[in-house]
Amino acid sequence: MLETGDAVFLFIQERLDGTLRFVATTFQSPRNLQFLGYHFSIDPSSRYMSAGSAEGGFIIYELESLSHMSTQYESCGSLKPIKSTRVRLTQGVIHKMEFLYPRPEDDYHIILLLIIVRREVSKQAHVSRMVVYDWELGDELTAVFRSEKGTPLPKEHRMPLMIIPLKVNTAFLAVSEHSIGIVKNAFTGQTSFDTLETHSPQQTRLHHGAAEPLWTTWARPFRINIYLEKMDVIYLAREDGVIAHIEIDSRDLVPTVMTLGTISTNITTAFTTAYDVFSDVLITGGDSGPGGIWKLIPRKDPQQVSVIPNWSPVVDLVTTDTNPSWRSDSKRKDLSTKRKVSSNSRPKSDRIFCTSGRGPRSSLTELRWGIQARIGLEFDHDQHVRQSWMFPVEAQGERGFYAILSLPHSTDVLHFPADLSNANALSPEACPFDTSSRTISAFQTEQTVIIQVSETSTYLVAPTQSSRHNHGEVCGKSSLLAEHACCTDDIVVISSHGANASQLDVLLVDQMNLTHSTSIDAKGEITCIGLFKASAQTYIIAGSVTEGLPLLTIYSLAGLEISSNVTQPDLVTPGQEGHFHMEAYTSVLAIHDTAEKVILVLGTRSGHLVTILIPGEDIAHYSLSIEQIGISPTNVFPASSLFDGKHAFFACCDNSLSIMTDFSPKGSRFKTKTRIWATDSNEPSMSSPPVHAAFCLEGSLSGYQRHMSLMLLSGTRVLLVDIWPHVGPVPRSILLGGTPMRVIFSQIWKVLVVAHLKDDRPTLSFIDPESGVNVATAANKDKQPSDYISGLGHPGDRIFGLYEWTYVKDGKLFPFIIVTTQHGRLMIVSVTALKPESDDGPTRKLQYWTRYKKKGFAEPIYTVVGDDVGLLFCVGKVLHWEVLDLAEKKLKPMKQFRLDSPATTLRVEGTKVCVLTAQHSLQVIDLNVESENSDPSIIHSDRVTRFTGHVIEMGDSEEAPGKWPVSVISTAQAGFAGVWIPWSQRHKEFEVVVTGSLPTSIRRFRKGHTRPFWSAVDRQRRYNTLFSTADQADILGVSIDGSLHQFSLVGLDLWRFLRLIQNLAYQDKKICPFVRNSQSLRDSDPGMDLDPELEPQRFREMMHIDGDLLKRCLDMSALEELVLIGDGIDLFCEYLDGIDDGIYTEGFRETGSQGRKKYIELGYEILEYVLTLAI
Repeated sequence: MLETGDAVFLFIQERLDGTLRFVATTFQSPRNLQFLGYHFSIDPSSRYMSAGSAEGGFIIYELESLSHMSTQYESCGSLKPIKSTRVRLTQGVIHKMEFLYPRPEDDYHIILLLIIVRREVSKQAHVSRMVVYDWELGDELTAVFRSEKGTPLPKEHRMPLMIIPLKVNTAFLAVSEHSIGIVKNAFTGQTSFDTLETHSPQQTRLHHGAAEPLWTTWARPFRINIYLEKMDVIYLAREDGVIAHIEIDSRDLVPTVMTLGTISTNITTAFTTAYDVFSDVLITGGDSGPGGIWKLIPRKDPQQVSVIPNWSPVVDLVTTDTNPSWRSDSKRKDLSTKRKVSSNSRPKSDRIFCTSGRGPRSSLTELRWGIQARIGLEFDHDQHVRQSWMFPVEAQGERGFYAILSLPHSTDVLHFPADLSNANALSPEACPFDTSSRTISAFQTEQTVIIQVSETSTYLVAPTQSSRHNHGEVCGKSSLLAEHACCTDDIVVISSHGANASQLDVLLVDQMNLTHSTSIDAKGEITCIGLFKASAQTYIIAGSVTEGLPLLTIYSLAGLEISSNVTQPDLVTPGQEGHFHMEAYTSVLAIHDTAEKVILVLGTRSGHLVTILIPGEDIAHYSLSIEQIGISPTNVFPASSLFDGKHAFFACCDNSLSIMTDFSPKGSRFKTKTRIWATDSNEPSMSSPPVHAAFCLEGSLSGYQRHMSLMLLSGTRVLLVDIWPHVGPVPRSILLGGTPMRVIFSQIWKVLVVAHLKDDRPTLSFIDPESGVNVATAANKDKQPSDYISGLGHPGDRIFGLYEWTYVKDGKLFPFIIVTTQHGRLMIVSVTALKPESDDGPTRKLQYWTRYKKKGFAEPIYTVVGDDVGLLFCVGKVLHWEVLDLAEKKLKPMKQFRLDSPATTLRVEGTKVCVLTAQHSLQVIDLNVESENSDPSIIHSDRVTRFTGHVIEMGDSEEAPGKWPVSVISTAQAGFAGVWIPWSQRHKEFEVVVTGSLPTSIRRFRKGHTRPFWSAVDRQRRYNTLFSTADQADILGVSIDGSLHQFSLVGLDLWRFLRLIQNLAYQDKKICPFVRNSQSLRDSDPGMDLDPELEPQRFREMMHIDGDLLKRCLDMSALEELVLIGDGIDLFCEYLDGIDDGIYTEGFRETGSQGRKKYIELGYEILEYVLTLAI
C-alpha cells in the first residue's frame, strides 16, 4: 500500500535468461482515507484483502482467484486483481485488524476481526472493543458490514501488541505488554482470555528500553497438513532476542509454551521461518544492528548460520580525507583550480565510515560499493604465490581439482576432492606436472588435457597419461628458458631472450605430442604474449619494449608481421606527461565477441588499461582506447564465461580486484568497472585482502547459475571465492560493544577516533582503518593503564563533541583530541605512540590520557571547534571562546555569546564563526577579536527559521572570490537549502540559492575523494558540470536510516537540460508509475486539456535535480519515449545546443534524420557522466 492509498500488486516473472523481474499493477484507492494501509491483512483463502486507516475506516477488496488472474495475464498481458471494494467507516480508531481462520470444512467462510478504540460518553473513558464480521465467499459486501457495537476487552488486553490467528477453532492469541491470552472461539461473544504462562527469561543485554522487553513479532513454521490438523505451532519473538515456541492442541486448545533460547540480535517485525530437512530455520532482519539466519536444533541453543547486514540507524559519518575544507589543500592549490582536468592522482580512494546501530551489536561500518566475493575456502601457503590455475579432473572415477601454484622459482601442485574438504600437496615423484621450475602459463583443452608451460618444459596431462617436452629439445637448441607463454587447444607459444632480442617459438600440440613449428625474431624485449582467432586464422599478439616505449605487434603463426604500433595516451592538458606516460605491457587476453570481431585487453606497468577492437578481417586496422585505472602495474585475467550475459574480464591493480563489463564498440572500451570485495561471513570486520592475481574457474563451485568461482592470490594466502552479478553495498562491520555517538578521522595518527558507550559509560576507541583493531589504551594522569581517562566513564553521560585540535605555540604544533559531554565536561586529550609489546600483536600501539579538563558547566556541551590558539564550544545556548594557557595549564575565558538555540556545528572563518543552530538555521558571528571590550555580534543570518541537521560548504573554484562557496543546510523535515553568505556586505541576510526535498533527512555531510581511481583520474568540467569543492572532492550525506546520498553542483545550462528530463519523467507512467501525473489524469478523462508544463522555471524550488529519477531514466533507456511528450524533442535539442556554447552538438542539425539520434545519444552520454557514483 502506498501513502496515496493506492494498492500495488506484484508478482515475480522469470526472464528468458533466467533472471527475475517484478511485474506491477496499481489499483487506485476508492476513497481518500488518510494513512490507508496502516493496517493490512489478507484472508487465508487469498480472496479478500483489508486495508485500514489509522484514523478510523477500512476498505475491503474482493480479489479474483489466482487461476483467473493467471488467465488474465496470459490473454492480455495485464492484471485486474480487484473484483469489487467496500468502504466502511468506524466510530473510533482501528487498533488491530486480522482475518481469522475458519474451520477446515468451511473454507468458504471469511472472518474479519477488528479491535476498535473509542471514547464512550457512558463510561467517560476510552474503551477497546472487539468487532467480528463474517460472510461467505461471493456475498454482497454492502449487507455484510452492518453497525456492530462489539465486545469490550479486558483491561490487560485493551491495547494488544499483536493478534495471532490460529488455524484451529477460529481462535487467536492476543499478545499484550504484560500478558498473552488465547480466545478459543471468536464467535461465542465472550472475551475471556485464557492466560499463557511463558516463563520467559529476564531481559538480555541486547535490550535498549527502560521498561520490560516486549514481544514484537511471530512466525508460523512449515508443517505437513496432517500435523496442522492436530496442532498449531507458533514462534514468538521478543525484541531482545528471546524466542518462544508455542504449540496449541486442536481438540482442547491447550497451549504448551517453551523458551527455545536467545539469538544474538535485536528483533523487530522483519522475522520469518524457513525449513531445512531436519530443523526449522529462523530468519530475522535485525533491529539497530545486523540480523541473521539461525538453525533450531533439538535440545540445543539456536545455532547461527550466517549474518544478514542491516543498514541500521546512523548518527555520524566520516571519510579519511585529509583536507576538511572546501578549499584546495595548500600543497595542491596552485594546480587544482587551474586545470579543467582533475589533479586527483591518489592511488587509494578515501574511505567512508559511519556509526551504525546501538547496544552491544552496534558497530563502526565501512561503506563500500561493488560486488561481494564470498570466501568459501582459504589457506596460507608457505611461499609467495605469483600466479595460480585450478582445473577440474576425474581420476579413477573420482572427481576433483588440480591447483597449480606458481612460486618465485618452482611450482606446487595441490589436489582437491570434489567437496574441497581438504587439499593434498603432490610430491614431485607422484606429480604429473613440472614442480622444479616456475609455471608461466596453464590451460585446459576441450578434451580435458591440461597444458602446463614452465620455464623449461611443457607438460601435457590427461586423466590417464601425461608427457613431458623439454623446450630446448623441441626447439632444437641446447637450452631454452621461457619467459612468457600462452596456450590454446592445439598451439603453445613461448618467448625467450635470444642473443640480440626476444624470440617467439610456435609449438603445435597433437594429442600428447609437441612439435616445433616456427621461430620468430620479435621486435624489442617481449613483456607479454597472447593468442587470438579472427576469420578462422590464429594470430599472436606481443607486447614489447623498444627504446623505452611500449610496442604492440601482431604476428601470424608463420611469423609474418601484420602490424606494429607504439601507443601512448592522449594528453588532455600540457604538463601531465609524468602522470599519464604509459609503460610496458604486463599481460594480454582476447575476448572473441563473434567469429570476426575480437576484443583484446592489455594491462601495463603504469596502471593503464588498453582495449583494442578488431572489427573484421583487416587485422592491421583496429580501434583502441587507453584508460588509467591505477598507478601500480595492471594485470588482466579472463572470465571463463559471460557475466550477467555480458563479456567481462578481471583486472588487478593497486592491490585490488575489479571486473570490467559493458563493452562499447563506439569508444572501444568497457564502460562499467566494478570493485570486487572479498568477505568472510565468520569475520565481518575483516578488510578485503590485497589481491595481486586471480583465476576464474570454468564452473561455479557453489552450483548456482550465473555465479562464478575465482581463485584469488594475496601474498602467501590463497582464497576460493564465489561472486554473482549483483552490484551494491558491501558493508564491513567493526563491532564496538556499545552504542557509538561520534567518530572522527585523526589526521595525525591516521586512526578512527570513536566515541561510544561501554556498559553505559562513555569512552573512546582508536580504530585502525585497515585491521579494524582498537590500537589505543586509556591511561590516568600518571600514564598508568586505566579503564577510562579522567572525565569519562561516568554512568549515564554521553559524548556530544569530538574534535582533533592542533594548538600552535612558538611555531610548534601540539595535537590534541577535544571531548565534550552531555554532563558539561570538556577534556583536552593527549595521545602518544608506544612500542608494540610483541611481534604477534598490533603493528602499532597508542596511549591516551586527559591533559587538561574544564569543569563547572551545568548544561551539555554540544559541539566544539578550535583555531591555532583557542577553542570555541557551545554550552547549552551559550557560545564560549576560550584560549589555552600552557603555563597555567587551563583554558582562559575570552568572550561569550547567547544563541537562540543550541549550536550543533561550528566552523571558524578567520575572526568569524559560522554557527549552525538546532532551531534557527545558520548564523555568522563576529567575535570582534580586535577589541576585548566589544561583544560578539551576529552579522549574517538566514531569512527563515530552519530546524537543522548539518551544514557543509560546496564551491567549484577559489578563482572567483565572492561567488563560492554555497552553504548547504539539511533540515529536520527531509529537505535542504543552499544559501550564499554575502561576506562583503555586513548585516545582510543570506541569499537562498536552492531548496529541495529528499527521501530522508540528512544527519551528516562529509567531503572526500571517494571515487575509484579510474573515475577520478580524468574527471573534468565536462558538459557544464562543476566540481563540488576546489580540490575536486565529492560531497556525501548520510541519513538517520543509514542511506547514503551524493550531492553535486551543475552549471545553469546543464541544470536546464536535466530539469527538462525530470519534468518529462514525471509525465511517464513507466518511470513514475505511482505519481498521479497529467498523463494518468488524461487517461481517466480523455476530454481534459492538460498540456504538461515542461520548460524549467528558475525558481529556487526547481533548482534541485532528482538524480535517482534520472538514474531510472538511464537504466530504462527512456529518452526516446520521453522526448515524444509535448514539445519535449524541441526543448531537448535546444537545451543540448546551449551546453558549453554548442560544442557537443555542432553539425547535428545538418545531418537530417540522423541528427535526432545523435541528440539522444548525447543525452545518454551526459546522464552517464553526471550520474557516475562517487564511491
